[in-house]
Amino acid sequence: QELRPRVAMAEVDGGQAAEAGAAQEKQAAEESCVAAVGSTASIPGSIREGHAEVLPNVSLHKRKDGKESQQVFYNPAQVFNRDLSVLVLSVFARIRDAELVERRRKREQRAKEEGRTLTAREYPGPGLKILEALAATGIRSIRYAKELGAGVRHIVANDLDQTAVEHMRRNLDHNGVPATLVEAVCEDATSHMYSRRARGPGGEGDKAYDVIDVDPYGTCAPFLDAAVQAVGDGGLLCVTSTDMPVLGGNNPETSFARYGGSSMKAGYVHEMALRLVVHAIATAAAKYGREAVPLLCCSIDFYVRVFVRIIDSPARAKLQASKTGVVHQCVQCDSFFVQPLGEVESVKEQPKFRLPRSTAPGPECPECAGRMKLGGPFHIGQLHDADFVSQCLEVCQEVNMKTMSGITCWKKITGLLSAISEEHGDLALHYRLPQLCKSLKVIPVPLRQFRGTLAALGYRVSYFHRDPEAIKTNAPNAVVFDLMRLWAEEHPPKTTPLPQVLKKELSLKRPVEWHHEEEVARDAKVPKFLPNPERNWGPKPRARGLGGNRGASGTDTPADVPGQAEATSVPTEVAAPATGAAE
Repeated sequence: QELRPRVAMAEVDGGQAAEAGAAQEKQAAEESCVAAVGSTASIPGSIREGHAEVLPNVSLHKRKDGKESQQVFYNPAQVFNRDLSVLVLSVFARIRDAELVERRRKREQRAKEEGRTLTAREYPGPGLKILEALAATGIRSIRYAKELGAGVRHIVANDLDQTAVEHMRRNLDHNGVPATLVEAVCEDATSHMYSRRARGPGGEGDKAYDVIDVDPYGTCAPFLDAAVQAVGDGGLLCVTSTDMPVLGGNNPETSFARYGGSSMKAGYVHEMALRLVVHAIATAAAKYGREAVPLLCCSIDFYVRVFVRIIDSPARAKLQASKTGVVHQCVQCDSFFVQPLGEVESVKEQPKFRLPRSTAPGPECPECAGRMKLGGPFHIGQLHDADFVSQCLEVCQEVNMKTMSGITCWKKITGLLSAISEEHGDLALHYRLPQLCKSLKVIPVPLRQFRGTLAALGYRVSYFHRDPEAIKTNAPNAVVFDLMRLWAEEHPPKTTPLPQVLKKELSLKRPVEWHHEEEVARDAKVPKFLPNPERNWGPKPRARGLGGNRGASGTDTPADVPGQAEATSVPTEVAAPATGAAE
């Protein structure tokens, strides 16, 4: 069961994948995500991942198609997810401990002034208290316990399926993890979290969970309301959602019901999916006077993974409207316009809120006169915390890797975090340069040339961390199409389906000179955009345990909908690039 991706990276320039240093890049890709699954297993059929080993979980009976079925869910494609989570929690544990020391100092000083001693309830102790709401085999909790060391105080590994919980307890015993450190419980995840709210009468207060990890099979939506209440002040929510067909625009009505916003098929489909999930978390938290602050939000393979801090602040919760918006998207060309749902400005260091001014272009696209459609609402604020990403990248340095020997996907993690560190996460949505060229039937514009010209005009520009051919910019839509018109003048297409776009006068003052984007000097090039390690890389069919449907899988889905189809039917015209890139 060893996973060894055999891929080669290619450097992207102008939307064209060019082979460069194939042997070196192939080696980098092979090292990028070597999931040590079963390579050193002590028991036949067991699965080794990081410092954890889980016992065989295959049932004695077979499915109708002749394949063995899983009683408890395990997917090796999620090794990267767990590796990334271990790294993120190691960084967060240091931040949390530093905050705890400062909080304890202030409370001791206050207690001294009041002539009393600090109670145990006022000081929960160092280390993270973690809840894995949908634990299945328990491999994630075992890895947290064994690889984070002193960074963990207590872990609760929960699952609704009694079969999964029994298997989990065997795995904990097999790995030598004491029950005092990791507690396996069999409860409904939402009921467990609702009964352990952080605030309000009977709330857990400082004893609330520091981290809640929600990784369901399918949508995360049913668990968000409970999760934002159960996590402590300043705590971390780690949320995965794999229902990409819904988030990818196949069913906008279902997306609205689950996440409070309609998804849309467009070039920015993966970024919008990410922002819809953050929007659902932020709106759930704002109802309780809590602000959701994204630390790291990633679109990976067939799912999204977000790490969001929840902070008690009724005042900052009012900023939610200004961090929410809708998008007007043309159905013919790639024009889009983002409309915020609120505005806020600082007046004498106090926020002043008001209704937003309309930025909608009207019922017709100003570029091609096509019909406009509406998507959202979704999160239009920042997706990443630059300081937190920088701290995560420090851990990825070779000198620090030895302290976290359980992580195997170092190359892929470093590439992802490097791409995120260079992304403008506060700019909502993006264009895809190949789609812009294809819609007008012009020859491809060199990617660095297009981005360099936008930067020379004074605009911010970057790619999206999942897509090296993305144009994420604060330039107005008219400026982006002005550059396409300028390119078409220099390289006239034989025919174009949208002649009115190319006939329109430039809004930019002529002459406009092309500029090539300067390459950022680095000690070593980091492969950022790794392709999938093998074909049909995606989720496995959901587990069919003996004690219910929601334990290992997370949420109920129709039995006749195969898990593979649910997570891989994202529209092919907007799927991620098939080839990688090293920049």
